[in-house]
Amino acid sequence: MKQTGSARFRQRKISVKQGLQVLRQIDIPDLEEEQQREIQQVETGVEKGEEEEHHLQAAINASLAAAAGAKVQQIYIPTPDASKIFEGYSKYYTKKFTEPTTYIRFSSTVEDTSGCPYFLDENDFEFLEKINSTKRSASQKCTEDVFEQIMHQFETAIADRQPFLSTDLSQILSFEELESAFSEFNLPLYINFAKMIYPHWKERRIQRRGRPIMYTLKFEEGDKDDSDPYTCFRRREFRQVRKTRRSDAQSSERLRRLKAEMDAARSLTELVVKRETLRKDSLQLDWDTFKQRNMVKELKRKLGIKGDDEDLVSKKKKQSGVDSQIPAVRLAIPKVPEIDLVTLEDIYHKREKAIDTAIEEKLLRRREADIGWEDYTEIVTGWLGIFEDYSSYRGN
Repeated sequence: MKQTGSARFRQRKISVKQGLQVLRQIDIPDLEEEQQREIQQVETGVEKGEEEEHHLQAAINASLAAAAGAKVQQIYIPTPDASKIFEGYSKYYTKKFTEPTTYIRFSSTVEDTSGCPYFLDENDFEFLEKINSTKRSASQKCTEDVFEQIMHQFETAIADRQPFLSTDLSQILSFEELESAFSEFNLPLYINFAKMIYPHWKERRIQRRGRPIMYTLKFEEGDKDDSDPYTCFRRREFRQVRKTRRSDAQSSERLRRLKAEMDAARSLTELVVKRETLRKDSLQLDWDTFKQRNMVKELKRKLGIKGDDEDLVSKKKKQSGVDSQIPAVRLAIPKVPEIDLVTLEDIYHKREKAIDTAIEEKLLRRREADIGWEDYTEIVTGWLGIFEDYSSYRGN
């Protein structure tokens, strides 16, 4: 029988596409599992919590007995008498009603009307009792409302500034960085309470692995399994999930590298700002010193004081401490030999003289080579010129 029952009523996985009936503990009869499946439930028409009311049970039993043929007195469920007239009705309720020109509107949000969304739990109560256990006056003790408001401010500030705190818990902001979230209150006692509560809030946030202390709705986180029945507000599109740990590791490494580079750039920028601030202060100090020296100079002239103006000239201070013990390093600069300046005219003259000398040497060698020979070049050239003149004359 048990095998048949287990095969017939087998456990099914919870599906997000199928509605489930919500039952309370009082809705489930205190019977064995097999008996509960066999018994047919009869609806009484009232809520389950009211079925045990003795007047209702008496009326049901009387009606069942009458249906079975027994002679019983008709029993009615007692109800309050509504036939009386309330004496102060006209005082609290007016008979005249004026219809408004527009519909009644309510512009405030649920968060504005519900108050602080943070609620204390057992751990918070224990910590609050430890704070208030010290000898303090009633006005200096932290109330539950103030504690909830401070915890809510911490939660809101960390959600705005570090929304991805769960990825790296070591980067959680300190109290000095979150103190600006309490600037709107401007109460010293409030800030003191926040300083005392910050370690408790930080510890609880780390225990929650960076997630909010107050439980919230669970949304889709990346490419996780879609069969989780507790996930709210799912995407409608369905896409195949591709799980590659290598790509996730590469993306995480790139994000870490980018964060390191951004931190280095921020540090460098802070150092530059510090350097420029010091330079500005130094220039301002020099300017003030210059004005004071001018005033001293004018006073000397008015009083007729004569003397050296060494106190009006800036002198370099000798280095003291560790810097004075460091030997000065001298750079050996090579000496440049002294060279007479040469003009362009001299350079051109030397170049022309060298060219003339080379031509004369070539002509001299040509003459030496032509000894014993006669040059008829000029005679032949002259006859060729006469012949060209005669040819042009005949052509005309």
